[in-house]
Amino acid sequence: MEKGITDSTVEEIKQRIDLADLIASYGIAIRSTGASKKACCPFHNEKTPSFNINDSRGYYHCFGCGESGDAIKFVQKMDGLTFVEAVKKLASQCGVEIKEKEDPLAGRRKRLYALMAELAAFYRRCLQKTKEASLARDYLAGRDISEEVQEEWTIGYAPVGAANIRKWAEKHSFTDAELEEAGVIRAPTRPGDAGYHRFGGRLMFTIRDKQGRVVGFSGRQLVEDKRSGKYVNSPETTIFKKSSVLFGFDKASVQIAKSPRHEVIVCEGQIDCIRLHSAGFTTAVAGQGTAFTEEHVKMLKRVTDSAVLVYDDDAAGSKAAVKSARLLLASEIPVRVVSLPGGNDPDSFLRTHSADDFASLLEKAESIVSFQVRAERAKETNPEGMDAVNRVFRALIETIASSTNAVLRASMVSECAKLLNIPEAALSEELEKFRAAAPARKNLPHKAEEEIVEEKPQEVQAPTPIKGEDASKVIPPPPLEIAFCAFLLENEISADRGKIEVMLKDFVPLECFSHPFTVSFVEMWKKSAQSEEDVFSAWSEALSGEERCILDTVLAEQIKAQATTMEIVDEMKEFVRRLWQEHLKRRRASLPVSAGEAAAARERIELTVGIKRVAAARWPDLKVIIKGLKEAFNDQTK
Repeated sequence: MEKGITDSTVEEIKQRIDLADLIASYGIAIRSTGASKKACCPFHNEKTPSFNINDSRGYYHCFGCGESGDAIKFVQKMDGLTFVEAVKKLASQCGVEIKEKEDPLAGRRKRLYALMAELAAFYRRCLQKTKEASLARDYLAGRDISEEVQEEWTIGYAPVGAANIRKWAEKHSFTDAELEEAGVIRAPTRPGDAGYHRFGGRLMFTIRDKQGRVVGFSGRQLVEDKRSGKYVNSPETTIFKKSSVLFGFDKASVQIAKSPRHEVIVCEGQIDCIRLHSAGFTTAVAGQGTAFTEEHVKMLKRVTDSAVLVYDDDAAGSKAAVKSARLLLASEIPVRVVSLPGGNDPDSFLRTHSADDFASLLEKAESIVSFQVRAERAKETNPEGMDAVNRVFRALIETIASSTNAVLRASMVSECAKLLNIPEAALSEELEKFRAAAPARKNLPHKAEEEIVEEKPQEVQAPTPIKGEDASKVIPPPPLEIAFCAFLLENEISADRGKIEVMLKDFVPLECFSHPFTVSFVEMWKKSAQSEEDVFSAWSEALSGEERCILDTVLAEQIKAQATTMEIVDEMKEFVRRLWQEHLKRRRASLPVSAGEAAAARERIELTVGIKRVAAARWPDLKVIIKGLKEAFNDQTK
């Protein structure tokens, strides 16, 4: 049995649970008919009850849709839980103790769950009662978010400064180390230092897992500050993985299972999700930002049969909708898209329109094919021209091919053919060519792992100048270095900061960076942990106009960094690898190309081999390789 749960424990749970009472607890009306009981099936839309419940056997069966199972299966379907999660939920309801294999992290997770739950309540009280939170209360009033809704979603306010949080934590028997592990503060580094509160001065949205436990927060700026993003999310912790949490899923999962269509509404932001629920659209969920992952789809697959995407009506929203649609189609979940008029999002639309207006838009939601055709045509100056039609279809082919359901693919091809006025057979032929080539595309090496086989020096491509103020003067760092600066900024108070500092010190010398801005940024980041002052502010204020343009690019990249699903330490390891690859490529490109330079030719070969080894090595071997390279380069400079 999974995770050490024995068969006897599962049987005991089934015997203790009254199946009819369990089903009724989900708001399902049950009628008694002799020895058995009936209800309208929660898994499909019907008016005449065909859902039979046999209490003595602890078993249900629907003669309408064929769904059947026991109490555990029912909870899995209704709540979108795994088998183990459903067993644990039922065990807690009927008083059965589950003895699992010893988990060394269980105690830490339990403490973190307790900390986050109490912290959410603390932030809530701060919003309600403190003078400091008046701006937050005004903001919520301006957005027409009632006190009742705030309470339902545990919306709060995080006071400025770490001292208040540390004082609260001490009163509730939590330590600085636990606050730091939860990603709430950066603990003090010297006497007199109060530490740093990650969410200070922000409106707080509580993030819960699918079982309703508080696992993280999303803090919204109330006063514009370009040094950080509008939203700051909790970093990944032992209990919070961005890729496996959907905002609102703990509330929506039951409603999705009970809805006639079993259809989920996927939106972008927390406020959008809250507004939809408040207006009666209780099957809505939101990702953390626009990030939507395979894990999210797996969660939805357990409870939903179809999805409607309601993203922002802009280029970024359209791109995110297509990306999300492809993931959903890969799990055989049909996708429709709602395009809100006037550049609205769900929140702004429902504040100026009725729920019936939004329901009408849901009914008229267009297929992903229709949506993408319209979006791609809008980019063309002559959308009816053959070249434009071909480009539009090429943009759609990956979306259609992502579906693993042959019937759904055929339907999408047929719709696309009609919209583009192209023979269906021709599109089908092109689709099959694309799908046949998919394995080859899938196996293409990642840039970070590509083999360098040429021994001749390669040109280093110049980075694209930044657009905007002083654009003509600004040549930014390479994209990799911009991304690395954003990564450091995002993890300034991460629980893993210490590990990042060690890896930076041991494996990433400043020579790995090609741009003076990156060198300056990294040195500033190193100093920030040891100083009581706001090192970042002092450093950024001293920047020139050109350097400020680069910093703006880093801050924009930081928002993307929040959407990553990779573990922080693993991400740092990958940065180490890629920075060394680029460092070695630059050294190789700087070597003289004259045929008489035998020493340079030998070094070029050695560097090429080094690039290949760095690309292919696992982390333990990579550390040894980097150490050897550092020693070799040091010897050359003596």
